Amino acid sequence: MMMKINELSKKSGINLETIRYYEKTGLLPEPKRAANGYRVYDQQSLSQLNFIKSCRWLGFSIDEIKQLNELKNTPKHHCVADEMILSHLKQVEEKIARLLEIQTFLQNLVNHEEHSVEECRAISGLSQER
Repeated sequence: MMMKINELSKKSGINLETIRYYEKTGLLPEPKRAANGYRVYDQQSLSQLNFIKSCRWLGFSIDEIKQLNELKNTPKHHCVADEMILSHLKQVEEKIARLLEIQTFLQNLVNHEEHSVEECRAISGLSQER
């Protein structure tokens, strides 16, 4: 089943500009063109967009997605995806730890009682050295 970019966008949940960007960066192969010059996509294009969308949702960069895509397209080669995912997992864990620190800090800054600016823990707390 062939589809135009609008239909591909609707089915994938990815906007038109992003689809064109993925084509430009090489993440999505250049589509075939209909006689009228319109891009036409197949089911494989939709599958590729779903792969990209999953990777983006997990926080992988465009370059990392390119590497994972190359691995996906060379099934007989040694797979380094596990190492990439473990490295990414470590980065995610570090971000979570940092976000938890930020959450605690912000919770400690909040004073639910009415007060003046000079008594404001939020203002004075933000001025402290980290």
